[in-house]
This record gives sequence, structure tokens and C-alpha cells, in this order.
Amino acid sequence: MPYEVRISQASPRLLAAVRATTAQPRLGTDIIRLLDQVWPVLRAAGVRTGHNVVIYYGGSDAALDIAAGVEVFSDFAGRGEVQPVSTPAGEVAAVTHWGEYSQLAPAYLAIERWRAANARRPGGVSWEVYGDWADDPAQRRTDVYALLAP
Repeated sequence: MPYEVRISQASPRLLAAVRATTAQPRLGTDIIRLLDQVWPVLRAAGVRTGHNVVIYYGGSDAALDIAAGVEVFSDFAGRGEVQPVSTPAGEVAAVTHWGEYSQLAPAYLAIERWRAANARRPGGVSWEVYGDWADDPAQRRTDVYALLAP
């Protein structure tokens, strides 16, 4: 799938999220487990919500530091492990991926290639914003954002 890299200024997105350290082989399972902690808290609080978001703070395939959560559009004080978290603000390179979540690696590769071709350093944080669920994997949208170093 060809990806068009777009550059923009990202504003912070407020999330209700759980932070964790995981490993690449467990990533999908752990994201679902973390989101399963967030959604009941938000439903009980009656908070207006948006999309699921996963923030990647770095690490290696063996130890990825992440926050998995849900966009919130009102104040959220946190409860237990579910705490307010924001995506970073700043200049980002972004792509839109259509398809299975397990096939996101080429989206990240497109951003890496763009950075190399444009002599831009990574900002150390990336995140994925998942669109509305679709039974047809070809209709599943994920926007991938990678912070750029100033």
C-alpha cells in the first residue's frame, strides 16, 4: 500500500489511558487488555469519548513503553490505573493506514523513509488513532503520527 506522508502541527489529545510496558509479540493482546480497563471507567463516569489511541514512548521490541486509552472531551480526573494522558503537541509526520492493525509496520516504514529523505530526526514519540470499527478490514482506518524533533 503506498502511503502519503503529510506534515502538520499536532495539538494534544486528552486521553483516559493506562500506561504499561509490553513486548512486540504481546502488543495486540495488551492493547485490548488495557482498553478493557479504560472503557468501563469512562462509561461509569458518563464521559463523552472519541477514538481509541495508543501512544508509543519508545523502547525496543522486548520492552515497549505505551499508553492505551480513549480520547475524552471533558475533564477526567482519573481512577485507579486509568489516568489522564495527552498526546504530544508539535510538528508531526503522519500517514493513514487502511486495513488490519497487525499490518501497520509499512506505515511506520513510510514515515522513517520520509524522515531519512528529508533529514528530519524523530521526536521519540508516536501514536495511533484508530477509526471507527468495521467488520471489513479494508475499511479500518488508523492514523499514525510520529513526532518530529524541532
